[in-house]
Amino acid sequence: MAKEVKQSRSALPPERSAQSGSHPARRRFLAAAAVAAAVAVAGYYLVHAWRRQEMIAQLQAGLPARPDANRMAPTLAERLGKAEAQARDPRTTLAGVADLGRLYHASGFPHEAETCWRLLQMAEPKEARWCYYLADLHRAASDYDGVAAMLARTTALAPGYAPAWLQLADLQFKTGQIEAAQGSYEKRLALVPADPYARLGLARVALQAGDKKKAREFVESLVKDTPEFSPGHNLYAEMLAADGDTAAANKQRWLGRESTRFREADDPWLDELGAWCFNYEQLCIRGTVEYQTKHGDHGQGYFERAIQMQPANPMAYGLLGGLYLEQNNPGKARDILEDGLKQSAAAKPGVMYFVDLSRAYRELKLPAEAERVARDGLARLGREFELYDALGVALGDAGQHEEAVEALRTAVALNPDDTNSNYNLAVALLAVRQLGEAISALKHSLTAKPTFPSSLAMLAQIEIDSGRWEDAAQYLQPLYESHPEMPQARRLMAYWHLRAGMAAEKQKDLALAETHYREGVSIDRSQPELHVRLGTLFLLQGRFGDAVGPLEEYHRLQPDNPQSSLYLGQAYAAVGRRDEARQVLTAGAAVADRQGNTQTADFCREILRQLQ
Repeated sequence: MAKEVKQSRSALPPERSAQSGSHPARRRFLAAAAVAAAVAVAGYYLVHAWRRQEMIAQLQAGLPARPDANRMAPTLAERLGKAEAQARDPRTTLAGVADLGRLYHASGFPHEAETCWRLLQMAEPKEARWCYYLADLHRAASDYDGVAAMLARTTALAPGYAPAWLQLADLQFKTGQIEAAQGSYEKRLALVPADPYARLGLARVALQAGDKKKAREFVESLVKDTPEFSPGHNLYAEMLAADGDTAAANKQRWLGRESTRFREADDPWLDELGAWCFNYEQLCIRGTVEYQTKHGDHGQGYFERAIQMQPANPMAYGLLGGLYLEQNNPGKARDILEDGLKQSAAAKPGVMYFVDLSRAYRELKLPAEAERVARDGLARLGREFELYDALGVALGDAGQHEEAVEALRTAVALNPDDTNSNYNLAVALLAVRQLGEAISALKHSLTAKPTFPSSLAMLAQIEIDSGRWEDAAQYLQPLYESHPEMPQARRLMAYWHLRAGMAAEKQKDLALAETHYREGVSIDRSQPELHVRLGTLFLLQGRFGDAVGPLEEYHRLQPDNPQSSLYLGQAYAAVGRRDEARQVLTAGAAVADRQGNTQTADFCREILRQLQ
């Protein structure tokens, strides 16, 4: 077999053997081709290197001049120096220019930031982030044509970046490009399923197009799926009010207030700039936005960074102290505010700095210290009404009511229409039994804020305590409509319906009485008197089935009240629920015996005998 193979190889024709690579011409051809390929590759890399060097030279030549050092903090100047050195090094030029752009953008130097982003856009035309940052700068300058152009390029380069579609959709909607906005909102929704921002936008698009039915479907599903999204409730309230459904609109407004404050949608590309902010004022602004929208750490990190940058500036101390107060942490608020006063001894804090520090001491049950802070503020800042207000409240907490009235009268004299000062004056006047003046102060407190809840509630309570429950309605109605979330508003409004129902019963208007009792129960289910009134009204009318529900609730709220067992046992017996009637009546008789309530115990046993 091996012999046959050998013979077959030797049988190759002469020309085939010459083509096998042993011919000198063939070797020369292959060598030339290899040299040409090497030259081409080398040429490619030489051209690429030359172009890169040219690009780096352009980037370095185009770097923005550093702004006046007096306009920036030393920390920012130091970081800019490091980024500039990085940009001057050919090995790290792109990264250095990007760091410069971030520092300038986040720290409030838009012209320099734009220069950096345009350089990077030239060097990396397929990177969408540079276009997006330029869009943000155009937005801050109210250059909406520029915003539109940069967002269009962003979405073309990065069609999967959902925040860009939302920004574009909102801009298109605001500029009247309704169909385009709808398309962009739909792109956003496809990338972020069930996104509340996109659904809100589509609801507005439908309203703008006159399709109320579609808009209502959008917004109803929105508030159901994302009840914490306040703009959805607010839009729904507008739609309900337009349809004349005032009660439902008020409920949606309440839900909107109860939910978290509106904040912009998450935007990682813009959010990451926060870490590059080394401008004191910008840090305070960013922290305030985080605080107001309850986002992240509510601004604490920004305020702390600002304090580190300028420890002798009281502004960030005041903002951080206010944050701690809102977080119900008066101890931390006191510590940071007192520290700020020591560190910024040469500076002049604002009025609210002393007001918040005084409040922190009051919440710590230290009224003498609260008074000291208010007086210190007056000594340093002069006759500011807010400080007299803080002084009056501190004196009231200390039991010095006459002095409190005097301080609060001064506050009101300095700012006659201030709501809080008038309310606090009314509280102080009530403490010294000057009811007429207190009522006048409460009414005056409503001048600037007609729905100020504390004043409305106090005026209503005064009317009720004076036996004029009917007159309380003038304060209760606006209180409940504007603040249905307040427990006090719900309690007082429900009580008013209770009294109105009782008055209607007395006039033999049972239908009106039922309406008031039902309305009261819908407002505040925790008031047992409403349930028993409604339940016994049904018993008297022979509507035993209707009586069961209210009387069960009455018994649940007052299980140790033998009368609740008696009424519920009667209702159960009347509708044929005999076993439950026996159980409730037996327990009721035992409770009545323990309490010495012979009459109720006898009634329970009488019905039990009838059930045998």
